[in-house]
Amino acid sequence: MTQKHHNKRGTQPAEPEHSPPEQLQAEIQQLAYQLYCECGYEHGHDPEHWAEAERRVLERHQGKRATAG
Repeated sequence: MTQKHHNKRGTQPAEPEHSPPEQLQAEIQQLAYQLYCECGYEHGHDPEHWAEAERRVLERHQGKRATAG
């Protein structure tokens, strides 16, 4: 079980400055599966779903770093 970091108010987990590669990988995997489901569970589009998920997750994390600094 992983320990979550909380902000000063203790209401929401604080985002780390740099996400570990394992966390990014898990987010990409989860989003790719969500895209697969949204496309009607149609097989054969794994590379496209993965690439789109990777793009979205990395873009989101890069945006968080840009606004934090």
